[in-house]
Amino acid sequence: SLDVLKEAGSPSNGLPLIGLSYPWLHPDHPDPKGANLKRVAEVLELYTKGGQRYGVFWDYASLHQHPDPKKGVMRTVEENVLFKKGLESLDKVYAHGKTTVFRLTTPPAGYPEEYDLPEGANAAAYIERGWCFTEQAWASLTKDFDFSLDLGVLEGHERSKGEIVEACTAGGGRRPPLLPDEFEMALGQKTFTNGKDDRPLVARLYCEAFAAQFG
Repeated sequence: SLDVLKEAGSPSNGLPLIGLSYPWLHPDHPDPKGANLKRVAEVLELYTKGGQRYGVFWDYASLHQHPDPKKGVMRTVEENVLFKKGLESLDKVYAHGKTTVFRLTTPPAGYPEEYDLPEGANAAAYIERGWCFTEQAWASLTKDFDFSLDLGVLEGHERSKGEIVEACTAGGGRRPPLLPDEFEMALGQKTFTNGKDDRPLVARLYCEAFAAQFG
């Protein structure tokens, strides 16, 4: 829980919990070539250089996925319950004022041309995807500047956590918060794989998170 994590503390007075925000690169796997994993691992190596430990929320590994939707293999009843509970709690990970969010806003080299995407697959940019847009909006509510970082701007020559924060926040690290009605209006222009269910879900969760943060 966040209370347990808070007891662990961190050098920056935040919670040692990082949420990843990124677009899936293929309908069957979020990172089939391991390109995003490499980018995140390089940053985490610098973040943990002083011995600090972090929990990392990565949806593919942290939530029960469909093992093989093409073969009709689905989640068990218990896994489906946990998956739905996880979705209902995502705003706690991304909107909490003391968690860190890593945003992968630029695609890896060779995307989408070298990723053998099926016809009709979503290859939209980060900010045009509904979940990514929502996660960025959550992270823009009340966090300090160094808790919402755009890893898409990194050039790969950073050698410390401080240099990462400086590069990611140069010129402004995040946008100001959106009012719920502004968020819902913008959300209508974003793409979802399952828009019928996800669009109203994230609109409600954003409104609840906004109320919790601002009263």
